[in-house]
Amino acid sequence: MAPTLNAASESWNEGEKEATPYPSPNALAHVVLRTTPDRYEDMIDFYVRLLKATVTCRGPVITFLRYDYEHHRIAIVSAPEVVRGQEGAVRAGLDHVSFAYKTLTDLARTYVGLRSLENPIKPIWTVNHGPTTSLYYRDPDRNKIELQVDNFDRPEDANEFMGGQYYESNPIGSDFDVDEWAKYILEKAKPDGSEGLTQVEEKALKKRIEVGDRRQLPEVYF
Repeated sequence: MAPTLNAASESWNEGEKEATPYPSPNALAHVVLRTTPDRYEDMIDFYVRLLKATVTCRGPVITFLRYDYEHHRIAIVSAPEVVRGQEGAVRAGLDHVSFAYKTLTDLARTYVGLRSLENPIKPIWTVNHGPTTSLYYRDPDRNKIELQVDNFDRPEDANEFMGGQYYESNPIGSDFDVDEWAKYILEKAKPDGSEGLTQVEEKALKKRIEVGDRRQLPEVYF
């Protein structure tokens, strides 16, 4: 006889028993952002420009965007019942979404390309966290987006850094001048726009400058 629902529930909740083994996901598939109807088009336009995305399907209520092989990575939902928070208020909830680039040159080209748009998109914060070199942006609803490059070739090296003394005393990172950074990198780029940095130059740029204890995020982040 099959167990009853109550019997199954009691078995599942018994603290002495371990849960059935299950796997972790193999990828982050997509992010869905909810906005008000008056900002719907602005949100779509922002992510198309920020990520050089393509609209997979566009409708009056939901639009899907892709930038790689996946059918959609971002979806924007227009919901009239959404209540917009006070401008500048810090709310509990999702803090930011991050997108990774393969090389410093790709990230620098993205920075310059976004900066040179007719309606420029500029970062609010540029920082070397240690594990990543990161540029932070805001969308029209004030959600934060991180564009990053991994600073370590091997995940185990990044894990070791994050478990070390420098990261313990400064989990925030070291700010850098993004214009000087991008200028240096792009002067080294190959004619086709691909990575032109030597391994030594790349390693030097990715190495975090230590600034001592830093445990508070900057005001521009909020």
